[in-house]
Amino acid sequence: MKILIIINALTIGGAERQAVTDANMLYERGHNVTVAFNKAGPLNKLLHPAIKRYKIRYKHMVLASLQLLWHLLIHKYHIIHAHMFWAEKISAIPAKLTQHKIVFNEHGLGLWRRWYHILMFKIISQFADKIINSCEATKRVRIERENIRKSKLLTIYNTFMLNMHGDIPDSMQFLNKDSREYFVIGYVGRFHKVKRLETFIELAEELKSVIKNFKIVLVGDGAQRVKLMQQIRDRRLESYFYMPGFIIASVELYRMFDVLVLPSAREACSVTLLEAEGAGIPVIAFNVGGNPEIIHDGYTGFIIPEKDVKYMAQRIIALYHNPQLRNMMSKCAKYFIKTKFSIEKRVTELERVYRSITQNACTICK
Repeated sequence: MKILIIINALTIGGAERQAVTDANMLYERGHNVTVAFNKAGPLNKLLHPAIKRYKIRYKHMVLASLQLLWHLLIHKYHIIHAHMFWAEKISAIPAKLTQHKIVFNEHGLGLWRRWYHILMFKIISQFADKIINSCEATKRVRIERENIRKSKLLTIYNTFMLNMHGDIPDSMQFLNKDSREYFVIGYVGRFHKVKRLETFIELAEELKSVIKNFKIVLVGDGAQRVKLMQQIRDRRLESYFYMPGFIIASVELYRMFDVLVLPSAREACSVTLLEAEGAGIPVIAFNVGGNPEIIHDGYTGFIIPEKDVKYMAQRIIALYHNPQLRNMMSKCAKYFIKTKFSIEKRVTELERVYRSITQNACTICK
């Protein structure tokens, strides 16, 4: 099957990593895969070398749509898989005009969307053959807030490559579990206001009188980085924090953590949580969005009432004092991810959807 995957950027982000993972696994299943993107980034080197790349030169919706229309007039695909709103916007009409089958992939809850975004999504969703949602929480928002027809919606959970590996900078070797003295609380992701990273400052204040040798390691980058560093300095908490910048997520990275904390105000199906659990790391997150679907509370980690930082600190302290609990959660997390969120399961479901909507495809696309 000839498949075009469209994503805005090959930079950091869960949806971006999922698009790359899909492309690699579909290629390994024998499909002819092309990835179209607007902005290159570090995830580009994770794509299999044989996967074709197509650069969309324009960010503007109209210009990007025109470029994609020209591409689709020349290159015929069995299926177009558009990840997130930008890709959905630029591909819906060109796919319709060229009689291509298209699926949308909604990764987030989309609660940021204003009325005109919702109206646009309602319009372009008419051209989608199916709308894949990353979790049930995302699907509920599409139904309740945007009134999308249930018959178009289905849930295929995000996942990740269980055998992912990467290079750890020499500067992080002091966190190696074989030699370090710290209890490490980790975070991997964007430095964006929706991630609510100031929560880690409150956690540090709660923990410093109980755990003397902890380190909060915030991996990633983004617009909030400078502001967060200043807040840490203002509270004189620099000794408790370490921010190495952007590093491609890997098993080796996650295994440097004793626990991963995701304090986001909104999440759908967090790839970071899946990656951490797959690496056997207990996870802690607030009770928002799809978090309860991917954390088995008390077994793979803890779900915390929203904004209850004191309770979150208590759960971290419990893990610190109880290595047996950490070990139990590690085993449960690996099993939970392997059985419910495996890449093989996701790709098999994607292939089933692709086949179901291309049965009546035009002969020129076959």
